[in-house]
Amino acid sequence: MFRNSAPAVLLALSLACAGAQAAGAELSIDVSAGGLLPVTWASDGPALAHRGFDALVGLEYDSAISIPFRLEAGYIRASASYISPSGELYRGWEGLRLSFLTGYDIQPYSIGRTGDLQIGILVGGAITAADFSGTALAYAYPSLIAEPRIRMRLGSISHPSSGPWAALPVELMFRAGIYSLTPGLSLGWRQQLEQK
Repeated sequence: MFRNSAPAVLLALSLACAGAQAAGAELSIDVSAGGLLPVTWASDGPALAHRGFDALVGLEYDSAISIPFRLEAGYIRASASYISPSGELYRGWEGLRLSFLTGYDIQPYSIGRTGDLQIGILVGGAITAADFSGTALAYAYPSLIAEPRIRMRLGSISHPSSGPWAALPVELMFRAGIYSLTPGLSLGWRQQLEQK
């Protein structure tokens, strides 16, 4: 299933990149990884916590303060949940996720010759092709995402720059009759591709 999804993810990233370059946008690419703490529940079941992680590559088009679009492709994995006192648990899962987000950045704060810091918020949605761990049961699920973040841009603002960033994403997943609320912590590295 995942092998068949990879060409579509790569095609979406290529088309977004070409469109942003044609529009003369400031474009950046980044990679990140993070830890997740999903909490899953059902209408007739308990709320139970999992442990998980994700790894992402992102393509972002932004101006001075607005972020018209951000496209992400990534991998997510979560373990089986903890067992409830009555012996219930939820299976773990893994999948490939494609996300589309938009957002807003606060005016950058200068930190001298090092560069600047910028705080922002992203919101959007995602679709994930997944399977339950240890089974051949495949499914797809949508989700909603909110992601506050802070970025450091190193070097001159007038030249392509790079720098680290950190985010606290929260994702609400609508997974085949159950729900998972998934906070996390992500750390990444960003490289600007287009001059302002």
